[in-house]
Amino acid sequence: MNAVIALCHFCEAHGPCALFCTQTLRDTKIDDLQLEQQQQQQTKLTCSACNSMGRHNFNAIYSTDTESGATFMSTRVPVLPEVFTLVNQAAVLSLSNEIDTNKALPQQQQNQKTTTGQTTTKDKDGEFVFFGDSTRGHILSHKFRVSDLKARGSFQLFSIIVLMKDKYFLLNTKPFLAEHLKKVSSELQAGALRTKEAEEINYSTARQRRLSGQQFLTHSYRSLPELTGEDNIFPQLHSHFAWLLLAGSRFLTEHVTFGNLPWLPPQSSGRPPAQRLTYNSSTLPMIQKYEESIDDPEQEEFFSLRHLKKVLRKEEFAMVCYCALTGIKIIVRGSPERTFRFMVCLKKLLPEAMHNLIRIDAQHQHSISSEYKIISVSNDIAVPIASTGVFRIDFLDRHVNGHEVSVKWPAELPRKLPDLMVKLLKAVEEKIFTELVLNKQTKVLIEEWKNKVICLNHAKSSSVQLKLKKVLGVQPQDQPLINYWSTHLH
Repeated sequence: MNAVIALCHFCEAHGPCALFCTQTLRDTKIDDLQLEQQQQQQTKLTCSACNSMGRHNFNAIYSTDTESGATFMSTRVPVLPEVFTLVNQAAVLSLSNEIDTNKALPQQQQNQKTTTGQTTTKDKDGEFVFFGDSTRGHILSHKFRVSDLKARGSFQLFSIIVLMKDKYFLLNTKPFLAEHLKKVSSELQAGALRTKEAEEINYSTARQRRLSGQQFLTHSYRSLPELTGEDNIFPQLHSHFAWLLLAGSRFLTEHVTFGNLPWLPPQSSGRPPAQRLTYNSSTLPMIQKYEESIDDPEQEEFFSLRHLKKVLRKEEFAMVCYCALTGIKIIVRGSPERTFRFMVCLKKLLPEAMHNLIRIDAQHQHSISSEYKIISVSNDIAVPIASTGVFRIDFLDRHVNGHEVSVKWPAELPRKLPDLMVKLLKAVEEKIFTELVLNKQTKVLIEEWKNKVICLNHAKSSSVQLKLKKVLGVQPQDQPLINYWSTHLH
């Protein structure tokens, strides 16, 4: 998608400006951009808040789509001079329109024509505004507030803008873009809120002095990682924005037809395969390490279900398989070096479309109470006690009775297990299966049941669904798995 996605903020010292920009490069070579010189010239006068990337040693982040050859480049400001001016203008406009946080305005008052011909909107915090013209480009702006205890009014104003020349393409893809940009802003707001809550405890005395007039508020310009508490916030934003640029180009396609209209292929709304995006190792070491480890044939044996069985006892291995397949929350606690392989193996128990329910090395406690079903955390993060809805696996500092983990789950397996689980347990026990064959067999079984669930989801009535269950061989013991998967597979 030929567009620029930028995260902007309103700096109390320098006004509206862009913090992080991602754009698509097709015919431009990265070696010809002279990134360091451009970024230094354009950011030398900014504060720590405006130049968050430079303060945290992120000069540029890029990834490449192996299929189309397109490169997605993220920098503090756009690398192309002609785009730099357009983004600056869009940042000012996106953060300058009025916000009514109390109630929505009447429809006839929402859209007003300015003297320049652009459309502005008085919007509620978190909503979307479309404006622009053919000269300065067309912009979809998503403005939102981020909590900051040290800022004036205890919040900072941010916006995410999508800038492109094609007005109608931007309007047609607005629902798709709005859905995913809202998720990005929610992540930023949640991280900042956790930081604020922690600071309110530590700075309660200082706040009382400030309210009593004994101490004046001093402005502190904080970088985005400091504000959200996420050291890897820029690689995360790059991943979000690069995927949006890639998926946006596939979301809307044109078909030239003659005569009667044929069946058109469905529009793509799902996440592109992970292997299509390759990252540079210098800027995204965590992602690079993850992808290289999985794709390395020599490491294949470490990522089969047999690795889980080696770590767990036989009955515990069956329990964790059941919980993963039926949606019971699994919390794996330990150092990332010890839990990483374990988590990658657990991913094999779910279809790829449900991998977004898995969070590896969560950095905050709020992830435990979120929609994630399989989570790994470090030892310094508090986790809930084991219950019928929470399956806990704790990696021990030293082996106890020959075991390196402690498993807690105050529940029992049902007498009859889901058919998929029975087949998976049998495949793991099959001695003639190599690790590679076992992985292939696991994938085949998971895909088989994914297709069964999707087929049942398309049943228009309960009677039709009952007939399908007989045809597909679905038994009553498979219902917990179907209930869980059907909410995430369509």
